[in-house]
Amino acid sequence: MISFEQALERVLESVRPFGPERVSVSRAAGRILAERVVADLDLPPFDATAMDGWAVRASEASPAPARLRAAGAFGAGAAAGPLPAGGAAKVMTGAPIPEGADAVVPVEEADERADGTVSLRQEPEPGDHIRRQGEVIAAGTKLLAPGRRLSPADLVLAAAAGRDTLDVARRPRVGVLVTGSEVVPPPARPGPAQIRNTNGPLLLGALARAGAEPRDLGTAPDDPRALRSAIGRALASGLDLLLTSGGVSEGDFDLVPGVLSGLGAKTRFHKVSIRPGKPLLFAVAGETLVFGIPGNPVSAAVVFDLFVRPALRKGAGVSPSLPPPVEAILTASAANRGPRLAFLPARLSRRREALRAEPVPSKGSHDVLAHARAGGYLVLPPRARLAEGDRAGVYLGTEETTLGTFE
Repeated sequence: MISFEQALERVLESVRPFGPERVSVSRAAGRILAERVVADLDLPPFDATAMDGWAVRASEASPAPARLRAAGAFGAGAAAGPLPAGGAAKVMTGAPIPEGADAVVPVEEADERADGTVSLRQEPEPGDHIRRQGEVIAAGTKLLAPGRRLSPADLVLAAAAGRDTLDVARRPRVGVLVTGSEVVPPPARPGPAQIRNTNGPLLLGALARAGAEPRDLGTAPDDPRALRSAIGRALASGLDLLLTSGGVSEGDFDLVPGVLSGLGAKTRFHKVSIRPGKPLLFAVAGETLVFGIPGNPVSAAVVFDLFVRPALRKGAGVSPSLPPPVEAILTASAANRGPRLAFLPARLSRRREALRAEPVPSKGSHDVLAHARAGGYLVLPPRARLAEGDRAGVYLGTEETTLGTFE
């Protein structure tokens, strides 16, 4: 049995980059950028008016009220000529500022008259209501870096840089095979000694949330021939990762380790000194990384968040592979009575800017309700006993994890 740190290191050193693919900017939200985006032009690309108004020379519009000759009207997309002396050009929001003008008087502060003049009630200062060329972005500015998960706001920057496509990390192909003769589909009413398949939806949903391309490989019974057939098909299908659920402990029907070995997979470790998730197996079969995940649902969730998700992040070029725990103040006592590193469910909140963690009572690695109510994992060393007010490390739930986030 190896430590959490050793196990994570072995996983990450086995990960190869997924490689890039090109997608349209309109479809890039949520993807991991695989290139650098640099501004090719200034933004704004010219001096423009920030509102509907009259472009003037501030010195000619003082003192108020001032009357100037109307010198045309220009909308966005229309280039104005030079502003004549003593003139005021009517400009709509986004229109270029005429050469010679240095301020804009809002339309509500002006009266256009029938004699071709405009009366300005507001005395402007130079620069009023003008968006200067390059004040937001200067040409050559590095806007987006590789490894960034793209938000809709990032796509605005890409479009402003003249991009209609982007190189992003390819979505990894990840298969999920749930094992166990006792497993039945969620709609079925379980018979004696049967349970519903909850790990399938858990892992498939977590993969989609983390940006992978999940493939549901169904279920396989605890039968050597059936398992060999199901796992063999999965390994031959070109997967980047294969997640199996169940069958990796030490019982008579925990057959996955032997099946994987018989199919030529090289085991990198089996069993980690953590709770929950101790039976985790990690192997490499050709180009496919295989995670033999314990069958208890909370164990499966912890293993996904702390091992599978880091592998997905590293393959996509995201750093760090596993965001480090943050410090939180306990709102109640917490204890780890066992000899392994524990990851316990916790509700998270902020009070006076300090992160606070409330341990969620849990009945064990089968307590899916406690897990669903958590926003993070409280990290407790072996034999640790912490009191209310003590500080502890917490892995935060994010939009990439099985956990919810917190407010």
